[in-house]
Amino acid sequence: MTEESTKTTRGSHPIVAADLYETQPDAGGLLHWILASPMLLFLAWLWVDLFAYYSPLPSYWLDAVLGIVLYGAGIVLPLGLLAFWGVTSFPRLFGHAGWDVQPLENLADNTPAVRYSFRQRYRARTTWPQLWARAGQGWVYLEVATILLGGVLLAPIFFSATDFGFGRG
Repeated sequence: MTEESTKTTRGSHPIVAADLYETQPDAGGLLHWILASPMLLFLAWLWVDLFAYYSPLPSYWLDAVLGIVLYGAGIVLPLGLLAFWGVTSFPRLFGHAGWDVQPLENLADNTPAVRYSFRQRYRARTTWPQLWARAGQGWVYLEVATILLGGVLLAPIFFSATDFGFGRG
């Protein structure tokens, strides 16, 4: 680490120039899809039921197949990609999620925590398998956000319910 290229901020954390490289999930993002499956299965069940209820077709099974195809192409892929692009657009805010950080300078082994100044972002090639892997990663982000938001919102709901007498013997 050279003195002229590394600046320090408040405290003793040096600022190091770095590039971001999009991570490539193993096995086409299968682990991401497994992690997101509880939310996706619940939403698929809800979607198919609503689709079959409002569909003019007489066969439930035809409605279910059409509903699943529309769910995958019209909801799962676009919302997953939207969540992925939203999270990866703000690497500092979301802790470099979806990125590998490559410092442009050599860091000593005893270097304290550093702050990175990002220069360039390098995204992976866009292919259909890569799009589905990104969508799976995006659904994991959505599921984590849902869990965190639910945890935050349940506290006031709990106290509101106890004020009305629920939960008392």
